[in-house]
Amino acid sequence: MGPVELVFLAVWMVFGVIGLVRGVWKELGVTVMLFIGLLFLQLVAGPLSKYWVAFLGVFTSDPNTQKVISNMIAVAVMLIVAFISYQGEVLTYPGKGDNWFFSLGIGLLNGWLLAGSIWYYFDKAGWPGGLVNPPFSQYYTTMVKLLPPAVLSWQTLVLLVVFMMILRVLK
Repeated sequence: MGPVELVFLAVWMVFGVIGLVRGVWKELGVTVMLFIGLLFLQLVAGPLSKYWVAFLGVFTSDPNTQKVISNMIAVAVMLIVAFISYQGEVLTYPGKGDNWFFSLGIGLLNGWLLAGSIWYYFDKAGWPGGLVNPPFSQYYTTMVKLLPPAVLSWQTLVLLVVFMMILRVLK
């Protein structure tokens, strides 16, 4: 395992601890917001990509530069969504008591959604700035295929967001 994998695992574990501290009901609100952030990015990269490329074409015509800028904007979007979600009172699901197992699980899910998305978009951008250089380990190449933007299509994210919102309003 190289440094990228270790950083990802460390951040993932930190989010598990955050989930334990905050509780399952607050963490579910963050999960919804991360799903919405990923949905926005999937729509921009999918059905709306021709408009996004035209927008980036105003700033530069180099396809590699456009790829790096696009992926770094995706990283910034996920970081902003996470910051806002953890800073304020976004959504708190109604529930009684805290279950440490579910709190840990939702915290780990949020860590996978955030850290995994950042890893995915940095990988897609080719790790600008020489942060990481090939060759990559077998673990790296396997994990990149299992990161949230690679696994969750925009259709799946729409279903997840609708499902989570229905759970929010049910009592």
